[in-house]
Amino acid sequence: MTEKISKNSQERKPFSLRSESASSTVVGAVLLLAIIVSIFSVVRLGYIPEWKNDAEYSHMNDVWKDMSDLKSKIDLITIALASNPDSQDVEITMNVPFHMGGGDLPIIGTIKSSGTLSVNRDECEISITDPSGGLEETITCGAVSYSSQNRYYVDQDFRYEGGALILSQGERSSMMLYPSIRFSRTPANQYNASIHIVEIDKKTSSPTDVISSNTGCSLRLTGKKFETLYDSNNTNYFILTVNTDHPEAWELYLKETMKDSKISDYDLTLLPPNNIVSLTFPSESSGIDLDRLYVSKTVVKVEPGIGL
Repeated sequence: MTEKISKNSQERKPFSLRSESASSTVVGAVLLLAIIVSIFSVVRLGYIPEWKNDAEYSHMNDVWKDMSDLKSKIDLITIALASNPDSQDVEITMNVPFHMGGGDLPIIGTIKSSGTLSVNRDECEISITDPSGGLEETITCGAVSYSSQNRYYVDQDFRYEGGALILSQGERSSMMLYPSIRFSRTPANQYNASIHIVEIDKKTSSPTDVISSNTGCSLRLTGKKFETLYDSNNTNYFILTVNTDHPEAWELYLKETMKDSKISDYDLTLLPPNNIVSLTFPSESSGIDLDRLYVSKTVVKVEPGIGL
């Protein structure tokens, strides 16, 4: 009898061992899966947002380079047209590629941010008046604007208007690249002023002036003409008025320009309700006249298109 019980015990033992081994394997697999899920959750919540933020920041740097390239090429067009003013029928054409969206990461974050590129959707108007010389020139500058739609990094708006490149972030805006406006003092204790404005031509054949995308697009620049609007040696003072959505940026720029030129004889007024900046130069109370006032403009047609 004893021998039979021993034999039965020996026969059941292998099944018990297999059952415990199977249970250990399941528990181990569950623990391993839990560890993997925990690691993935930590990466997703703690690291991916930071990586995406850095990637979108890098994309905004690409957009900044694209907008800088836009200004640089318009400046080159201006130089080329001004150097040969007799050939006004010659059109100079350049292309500017734009990176509309970015911030994607391989495998873990493939969704891109997007952006909106617009031509002449925003308005900017610059007026120059010379009461003594009869000058009353108003230029509707137009604008080229890029607005980001980021998911993680703070949204930024870039705007090219009148020859200036302005960066707007939230309620603050600053002029990053300057227009061609120059002031100087002559040896005879008088002043010179040179003002050049870029006008974005509103007569465009493009089917749309707004592109919203997360891929690439391009802008086609066509220099239409360079024109001298005013050149006088008999000017007491003039009034420069800028009507813009970013008056603080223009006001700060004009202040810094005067400071760099070591000039204090001017009146600068900011009218926030109407988004107007007004500069009177020289100030009427200074008793100093202008030796020369020169005003010119370049007309450029800008056409957006799909694809780099």
